Amino acid sequence: MTGAASGPSYRVRTAPDASDARMRGRRYAIPFDRVWSAAFRLLSGGLPHWSLTWEDDEHGVLEAKVPHRTLRPAGLVRVRVYLDADAQTCVEMFAGPADGGRDLGASRRRVLRFFEALDRDLAPGPGQRLTPIPTAR
Repeated sequence: MTGAASGPSYRVRTAPDASDARMRGRRYAIPFDRVWSAAFRLLSGGLPHWSLTWEDDEHGVLEAKVPHRTLRPAGLVRVRVYLDADAQTCVEMFAGPADGGRDLGASRRRVLRFFEALDRDLAPGPGQRLTPIPTAR
């Protein structure tokens, strides 16, 4: 998927070629540990009502639940932090409704909210927030 709701699942994920630049993930010239710690803090309560449910620091994966709120269904988010071939720190994200149903755009807003908070937390200086590039998986 390229950052837009697709089919009946309403799941979204970042992609380097997403038409909305905000949905392209992040690539930083910032050490992995600093980016990982910032993402961990955000999913562990740094974003209101978000709660970390699983972490795998060996594979750079964090998962969190976002509870149901008025007009917003409960959701699940997954964040992946990794080093690319150029040793730059990359962050990708997936979000979807917890029940697999409709979410009225909540998943996309969660991705955008996370990246806004991550950029604010990291406060990348000039040349530290890089253009996402396609990655080989």
